[in-house]
Amino acid sequence: MQKIKILIVDDHLLFGLGLKELLLKESGYEVTGPVTDLNEITSIIQFISPHVILLDINLNGLNGIELGKKLKSEFGNIKIIILTMYEHAVFLKQAKESKMDGYLLKDSDPNVLFSGIQSVLEGGSCFLKIVDNKSSQKMNVFGDKYHLSERELEVANEICKGLNNHEIAEKLTLSYHTIKTHRKNIYTKLSVSNVPELIEVLKS
Repeated sequence: MQKIKILIVDDHLLFGLGLKELLLKESGYEVTGPVTDLNEITSIIQFISPHVILLDINLNGLNGIELGKKLKSEFGNIKIIILTMYEHAVFLKQAKESKMDGYLLKDSDPNVLFSGIQSVLEGGSCFLKIVDNKSSQKMNVFGDKYHLSERELEVANEICKGLNNHEIAEKLTLSYHTIKTHRKNIYTKLSVSNVPELIEVLKS
């Protein structure tokens, strides 16, 4: 019986090695990695032809979702599960839009990961369901801390959900230019320049 070939791409070596050890305890897996040198990924994929890639988001400053999208275009049949610490809707949305096969957290129960791998191999998916009952409370504290107006707080919340300016404008019944101005003001007050940085500030 052919083993399931899994490739781990993660620049956190200790985590990657621990994950490899965990997977190797399952008799049906053949595991390569963790790969930390992004220049080697294409040649490794060509050499081993993995069935599933477990891919981190933050890879030495590179967006793993963008890398996954590139690999999907080069190797059409490959299955990619994003495995990350980011429990946030904006990255989940990006992963789905980029045609990833799954999005799971690094601290998931091992059985969740094993089931996810099996699901994507059978043509399904394994996407995390994000439920944050503390979201409103956190955003209010966030707004007070950075002196955001109610409208700016509302816009910041929608940005963190992964909506773009046009989508936010439609949802809040405001003009595109108004949302663009609010986004600029939010970024200025928080000293950030993009959505991942905004999320990091929100998490702090």
